[in-house]
Amino acid sequence: MADRTFEMELDRMFGEAPAFPDTDLFAARVEARLDRGWTFRRLLIGGLGIAGGLIGGAQILGSGLLSRIGELSARSNHMVSSGLGDLTAEHILPPGLAVPNLFLGGGVLWMSAALAILAIGFIATRAIKEI
Repeated sequence: MADRTFEMELDRMFGEAPAFPDTDLFAARVEARLDRGWTFRRLLIGGLGIAGGLIGGAQILGSGLLSRIGELSARSNHMVSSGLGDLTAEHILPPGLAVPNLFLGGGVLWMSAALAILAIGFIATRAIKEI
């Protein structure tokens, strides 16, 4: 069985590292080196993010996705405006005030979606702040 006093003496001897005279200088050099590395990493990550965004944007433009979205938007605008015009003319307004060509453009729908996304962003930032 090991002697407890010997183990306690070893713990005391090797439990703390001895203080060197240049400890503060060494710590300052290590911190400067770490700060320099983070600056380079931030620039590298930012540059690669911009390059990736440009490549992704070029691929989206090259695939014709924007034209397909425009076609779908135009079709949905027509369907929504004609459907809401019929609904309004038949069920909401009195017969003498019915507007046959009520126009609800795609801009209204896109703005509603953008405001919903903005509201979700505000809710998320509030939730993060509360954590």
